[in-house]
Amino acid sequence: MTALALTPNGVTKPTLSNVFDEWFGNDFLMGSSLALPKTNIIENDDHYLIELSVPGYQKSDFNIKVDRKLLTITNVDENTNDNQNGKFIVKEFSKRTFTKSFSLSSTIDSDNVTAKCSDGILSIHLPKKEEAKSKPALEIKVQ
Repeated sequence: MTALALTPNGVTKPTLSNVFDEWFGNDFLMGSSLALPKTNIIENDDHYLIELSVPGYQKSDFNIKVDRKLLTITNVDENTNDNQNGKFIVKEFSKRTFTKSFSLSSTIDSDNVTAKCSDGILSIHLPKKEEAKSKPALEIKVQ
């Protein structure tokens, strides 16, 4: 039984000024238009681990909140279309604004959720409450 009801509910927020570029630009042809960070969810005996692939982002780029059993990950909105070094001739990659949410089970110890960002991976550690942790099988001796 999985104690974490992880239902990804990602939302991208393209602006009106770039909606046509979002749908019909180079990213659309490559199949990654409006793509959210790819996610791994791993269950261990005492915790869950959510990993998001976020190359190019730093830890200060994220806002992570747990509110009423909803974990929400949002990147800080920064204007990534501005290039202070000049005008783009070709632009094939950029950071995207995204929000990704997960519904959490009551068996998650939401007061002790932690996160770190390293080597392009945002890792969110979700500890299980003591009663939800896996325990070894108890052997009963027949008397």
